[in-house]
Amino acid sequence: MKGLKGLKFAILHHGYIENDFAWNVAVPKPGSIKEKNVLSEWIRVPTFSVLISHPDLGWILYDAGPCLGDEKDRLPKFVQEQFPLFSSRENFLDKQLSLLNLTPEDISLVIVSHMHWDHAGGLSFFSDTRAGKNILVSEKDYSYGLTVTHHCSTELFGGGGYFKDNFHFPGLTFNFIEEDQSLAPGIDIITLGGHTPGVLGLVLHLESGTFIFPSDAVNMSRNYGPPMAYPGILYDSLGFQRTIKKLNLLQKKYNAKIIFPHDPLQFSSLELAPYFYE
Repeated sequence: MKGLKGLKFAILHHGYIENDFAWNVAVPKPGSIKEKNVLSEWIRVPTFSVLISHPDLGWILYDAGPCLGDEKDRLPKFVQEQFPLFSSRENFLDKQLSLLNLTPEDISLVIVSHMHWDHAGGLSFFSDTRAGKNILVSEKDYSYGLTVTHHCSTELFGGGGYFKDNFHFPGLTFNFIEEDQSLAPGIDIITLGGHTPGVLGLVLHLESGTFIFPSDAVNMSRNYGPPMAYPGILYDSLGFQRTIKKLNLLQKKYNAKIIFPHDPLQFSSLELAPYFYE
């Protein structure tokens, strides 16, 4: 497939999350009769969003990163202790956009892969903006996240990564997607299962080649394999299997490069904004 001339993307780095490796890969180092008490491995993984420049649609954002305060005490205590965020002020979305002389008001459209806090918290920067009225998200994911965080008046956190307050930023309009579709020439949205009831992945057909962003549907190359390895945070194991098969087919079809969302080794080899892949 010939890529679209003028289509390019940049990676906006939002800092790092630390957590037990078992959340990323289930049972990464199983015990044995020779080593019965295996210790946990604590790792640091990147978190980022993708800024896209499209010849017709202008500036598009894929994911928005965390919200200001998530690196301090905004998130529930459980998250602060088990998934602490290490970000400076320069890592948050508005400052990352400024590296390219942009502001949230310059963005025309936001695609949210799923509503977990480290991907959707940055929607707070889009209250009452053009992009804030044009947010694309999976209906299944949004509905599930809304349910698990609002089933009682005191529930703030639920379902693995949803945070109640992130559903209440003012001046936002969510538009639901449930099927694979072409957003515009060069940009395809794909639906992926496993991590949550519905994750929106992204396929970009650049002149230099095709790039696939599966978001947390496959959070690192260790999960993708071969062999496939289940993550520790998983909504649907059969959905995860289907996602791996779907990505395998797309990767072969387009000879594509997959960019994983929380893979520290791959991330160390990527160029970050203000650099553009094109």
